[in-house]
Amino acid sequence: MTCAALIAAPGPAHAQQFVPCSATALGNAITQANTTPGPAVLILSPRCTYTLTTPNPVDPDNGLPIVTSEINIIGNASTIRRVSTADFRILKLQGPGGRLTLSNLTIRDGRDASGGEGGGGISNENGQLTLNSVQVTRNWTTQSGAGGGIASSGTLTIRNSTLSFNISTANNGGGIFSFGTTTLSNTTVNGNTARDSGGGIDGRGTVTITSSTVADNAAGDDGGGLHLFRATSTVADTLIRGNTTDSQNNHGGGILNRDSTLTLDRVTIFANRHFGGGQGAGFANESTPGETVPTAATIRNSSITDNFARNAPGGLFNSGGTVNLVATPVENNIPTNCTPSAPPVTGCAN
Repeated sequence: MTCAALIAAPGPAHAQQFVPCSATALGNAITQANTTPGPAVLILSPRCTYTLTTPNPVDPDNGLPIVTSEINIIGNASTIRRVSTADFRILKLQGPGGRLTLSNLTIRDGRDASGGEGGGGISNENGQLTLNSVQVTRNWTTQSGAGGGIASSGTLTIRNSTLSFNISTANNGGGIFSFGTTTLSNTTVNGNTARDSGGGIDGRGTVTITSSTVADNAAGDDGGGLHLFRATSTVADTLIRGNTTDSQNNHGGGILNRDSTLTLDRVTIFANRHFGGGQGAGFANESTPGETVPTAATIRNSSITDNFARNAPGGLFNSGGTVNLVATPVENNIPTNCTPSAPPVTGCAN
């Protein structure tokens, strides 16, 4: 074998471009990256605010051009925000070619009015979206769109970030609505609101959350903090605190696991509230009648305490599913901890 044969072929070059502090310059840079072969790195001006005052002329549902290629935007503590009387989200990426990484950046004040697509701040349509040290805040969806902060049907990875004060005014997922693959680590989801389900996160598909906080979110129907539907999920080393829901017939102030398989490990579910007529202010495990997908929750080395519901139980409510408690106290919940549940939750008193 010759030496030449041992030398690996070079990978694609990463074109780097500094983007001046101008929304027009940023839009032009994304357009150029989409049309230039190979991945691109866009370096934003330090601590700049890129203010979007008009929608993108090609796709007026968005402020910036749709990302259809591989782009890494290095924010340098900058902000991209909408300041306009027109409604549009900040960003959209589209698969299969759209692969967007955002780092050290704030996305704020987007307002999606496109209808069913959703994503007030960012829409990920079958692409790959990665957020590193990003704040997604004060974005909205109106009409029928879900995902006040982010709507994702592709792969979503969020690290060391914050999603706060986003609102889904007519649908699910105040902070995040995802029906692809979603992974959160060292991330805070707080102060988000959904009219329907999943004040913080509405997750469908595969959901993995580690070392994170889901706190002070609100849903009009169920799953004030986290709503899981037809999902396979793992939550570990995470705090679920102070979330609320206010529905007469639905459940789960902190977490609602519906027609899904969920594993909780070292999770604290504390001081969540259900102010309507539903049950399970801390955690609800619910199987839809006639649904063939099993509902199962394994809760290990965790705690469900000091949650409140108007109707019993206040701590953990099981309806038609299975719950396996391992080294997990369920106590000091009002009005009861786990009863009535059907079938009853083994290992939970009162």
